[in-house]
Amino acid sequence: MDIMKSKVTYTKAVAALFAFVLPFMMSCSVIGGNNYSDDPAVRAQQERVELLESEYRDAKRLAEEAEQREKAAKNRLEAAEHELKALKSQAKGS
Repeated sequence: MDIMKSKVTYTKAVAALFAFVLPFMMSCSVIGGNNYSDDPAVRAQQERVELLESEYRDAKRLAEEAEQREKAAKNRLEAAEHELKALKSQAKGS
C-alpha cells in the first residue's frame, strides 16, 4: 500500500511540474517568434542562409547513407570472396 501511495505522490509531483513548466516553455516560444529582420535585404539573406543550411544537412545525410551502402557492399564482397575460397578448397579436396 505504501508503494501505491508513493507512486500517486510521484505522479502528482510530475503533473505539477509539467503544469508549471509548460506555460513557461510556450511563452518563450511565442515571445521568441521568428528571427527575421524587418529589413528586406537582411531577411532575404537569412532565408538564403537557412536554405543553404538545409541543403548542407541533406547533402551530409546523403553522404552518410552512401557510406553505409559502401560498407554493406564491401561486406557482401568479402563474404562472397570467403565463400569462393571455401568452394575452391572443397573442390581441391574432392
